[in-house]
Amino acid sequence: MNKLSDFLDNFWNTHKTNPGVAHVYKHKLIIAWILSIVVVVVLGIMYAGKASMFQGIAEATETTISLPSPTEVVKVHVMPGQSLHAGDTIIELNRPDLTLRITELTRELDAIEGRSNLSSAEIDQKVAEVKAELSSRSLSLKSEIRNLETEYQRNKEIASKLKSLKGSNAQNEGADGMVLRIKSLKSELAGLQANANEQIKLLKSSGRLQKSAGKTELANLKKELEELQKQKEELIQIAKEDWVVGSVNARDGEKVSSFAPIITLTHKSPTLIRGYIHERMYQRMDLGETVKVRTLGGTGKAIKGEVVGLSSRIVEFPTRMWKMPEMPIHGREVIIKIPDENPFLLGEMVTISE
Repeated sequence: MNKLSDFLDNFWNTHKTNPGVAHVYKHKLIIAWILSIVVVVVLGIMYAGKASMFQGIAEATETTISLPSPTEVVKVHVMPGQSLHAGDTIIELNRPDLTLRITELTRELDAIEGRSNLSSAEIDQKVAEVKAELSSRSLSLKSEIRNLETEYQRNKEIASKLKSLKGSNAQNEGADGMVLRIKSLKSELAGLQANANEQIKLLKSSGRLQKSAGKTELANLKKELEELQKQKEELIQIAKEDWVVGSVNARDGEKVSSFAPIITLTHKSPTLIRGYIHERMYQRMDLGETVKVRTLGGTGKAIKGEVVGLSSRIVEFPTRMWKMPEMPIHGREVIIKIPDENPFLLGEMVTISE
């Protein structure tokens, strides 16, 4: 403000004879305030935006070995602080209930397959019996029909030769009765065949239904068995990447309750930064944003990180971040993922900036 006033005074002394300059000089204080406000607004716009810097703590991803069912520890292959490589055996576990259920399912599958085969054989046998009965009864009826037709034809021939019997009522009645008998036998034969075909059709359809139901039940049991076998394979825990054993909470032969942590594993070097930021700055952070992370002293090359998590609640900052021992600081957490290869130590404080 003083520099601006001195500038206006010098400008006035040089151009005070100019009427326009004289008018401006009379209002120099107002103009100075206006210019100051404009400068402040411009600077605010230029520097408004995202948080420039905040602090965090280097941490490592941690995983816990536990099971959703009571478990028996067979053998622990690691100890706290031990380094593990991919493929190393960590622990062998046992679940008696799992072994029992797998045995039960195997027996059920064998029984269903046996019942399915037996049902198919029974249905085939019944179909064969129906066909055999149809064949036997059909032969009998056909033989009787042939005999009647032969007798009927013979009688007709005899009647044609005996002219004296042409008008005989007895002869006509006998012929009509024989025709009706032949028709009745043929109708019985047709009905017998239709009934046998219907029985065979019902037997075969019931067989298909039984097979379909058996297949559905079989598929469900096989699916359950596959899932249980996968769970059994997971009872032998193998390291899928490099880890460091954090803690071992069980011994050989010990029984562990459901979801109880058996072993904790962590990485050798930090894999994420848990940053703590003031809630007003938090509103300016975005998921996926790239930031720079460096040691608290600012030495060394900055490591690029990515914002992967933003807390939705207010938390208390770690004590080591308090400005004064008896005055807690509150804000929100920002989780930043960093490359595996980095110079930070576990638990080291760092600074985060754009």
